[in-house]
Amino acid sequence: MPPGQEKFVAIGDLQGWGYSNSDIRGYLGALSILQDFYPERLGKLFLVHAPYVFMAVWKIVYPFIDEKTKKKILFVENTRLTSTLLEEIDMSQLPEIYGGQLPLAPIQDC
Repeated sequence: MPPGQEKFVAIGDLQGWGYSNSDIRGYLGALSILQDFYPERLGKLFLVHAPYVFMAVWKIVYPFIDEKTKKKILFVENTRLTSTLLEEIDMSQLPEIYGGQLPLAPIQDC
């Protein structure tokens, strides 16, 4: 992160998520790394397009999340997607697919 910036905001788009691409041990490991090595770096995590099957796995993972971190995770309803994201993310930094102005660039193979 740039100097002077302490926290980050992330959008987790779960559209198309299913059991075939879930790894609970991997999720717990990632949470552990964030909580143990980068404490208090997460400003907010917006989870969008969460399918029903994700919510079942979420119930398993949720108890292992630190209480401070739990307060920073927000599930966003599709009907309030853009307005909710704009509460924390500037229009110029919000990707176009969520109603903002930032064009997404494809990831290039190395």
